[in-house]
Amino acid sequence: MPSNYTPQNPNTDVREGGPDRPPRISAEHWRLAIVAGMASYLDSGLLISGGISLAIWKSHYGIDALQLGIVSATLTFCVALGAFFGGRLADMLGRRLVFNVDILIYVIGAVMIVFAPDVYWLTAGVAIAGLAAGADLPTSVAVVSELAPKGASGRMVALTQVMWSVGILVAVAIGFACSSMGILGVQLLFAHLAIVGLATWAVRVFSPSFRRMEEQAVASNEDADTAQALPLRKLLGSSTYIRAIVLTCLFYVAWNLMANTIGQFKAFYLVTVNGASQALATALMVPTNVLAVLGGLMFVRLIDTKYRRTVFYIGAVGQIVAMCIAAVSGGTALLPMIICFIVYSAFHPFAGEAMYKVWTQESFPVNARATVQGLTYSVSRLVCAAVAVFTPMIVEANPAALLWLLVGCAVMAALVGSLIIGTGKGRPEARDTKMSGTPVTH
Repeated sequence: MPSNYTPQNPNTDVREGGPDRPPRISAEHWRLAIVAGMASYLDSGLLISGGISLAIWKSHYGIDALQLGIVSATLTFCVALGAFFGGRLADMLGRRLVFNVDILIYVIGAVMIVFAPDVYWLTAGVAIAGLAAGADLPTSVAVVSELAPKGASGRMVALTQVMWSVGILVAVAIGFACSSMGILGVQLLFAHLAIVGLATWAVRVFSPSFRRMEEQAVASNEDADTAQALPLRKLLGSSTYIRAIVLTCLFYVAWNLMANTIGQFKAFYLVTVNGASQALATALMVPTNVLAVLGGLMFVRLIDTKYRRTVFYIGAVGQIVAMCIAAVSGGTALLPMIICFIVYSAFHPFAGEAMYKVWTQESFPVNARATVQGLTYSVSRLVCAAVAVFTPMIVEANPAALLWLLVGCAVMAALVGSLIIGTGKGRPEARDTKMSGTPVTH
């Protein structure tokens, strides 16, 4: 550690107004966060739309289960691969430049999916869109934290997770409305993503007012747009950084195993084990995602205040309770499962991916954040993809075992999150140590 580095006093608030009254964020900064957060909207929309479309693709293209599995696995694998390499490229070449290129490539992939004449074009489009989606997630979050004014990074980063939930909600709503249209409904789903992606890219590249806002944000932040990426030997050679990487990765793997299993297999579980209709299983996704959006908005209001750690513990306990409701019931009764999903949706915004994003941005200097988030995000996605291969078999053979596994994931996420808070990340006043190449310790 450099000799001139002085750890911050945990009792001293570096932000104007105190920890319970964080500084106001200008309308211009909110607009910057929304445009950057559109990457999260597009990424979640792609993943959900892909899941909704599988059965229709199988019928329309006349493919067997193996080919369908390859299409689905291609999306998951390419998202992970894109995150792994995209985050590092963003730190090396420039986060805003890479973000703009990612969005355009995403649009190309979505258009290929819309007009795919056969399964080979479909798979290529899914691969291209997946690579871009994976790359632009860590890049866009790093862009938001880089441009955030002092004392506001938590709220602006947390807003990207709200955009993620909105993307899921819109995709589910469009999918439900177009469910009787066959392949046309699927094309409308991905056409919507292509249009929104193109509009986002056009605003970032061609809007003079947006470019002016972004330039002003960079000029007002002395840590923005660090020219040179933090060398990997320095990143991986610091025990402080390694500890932060391991903890944030463990947290996100544990939490995402629970979240991905619920998101990907909720409808399958309700229909297969609980005997619910497909219409009920699909319709349930709308109110639960509305709860997630509302919870995310509340999290945005609280993340930069002294209530951060309290919010995390409430969310973590709520997730454990939700999983226990399902597991204790054995998982065969419909009502406890519905209650589980409702409680989970209400609490996971406070102790899930949004908190992981904030912790990642606050634990590393600006020129390493995309690299680290890309690494940890890709590891989590690959683990989830591997587990998802066996999840349908577990659901059919022993659903209670799967639910107790999710309880374990919720407990593990809570324990690892507590360790992260113990290093100082639970305090909003620990947020603004952004010295390039300097370990953030507390």
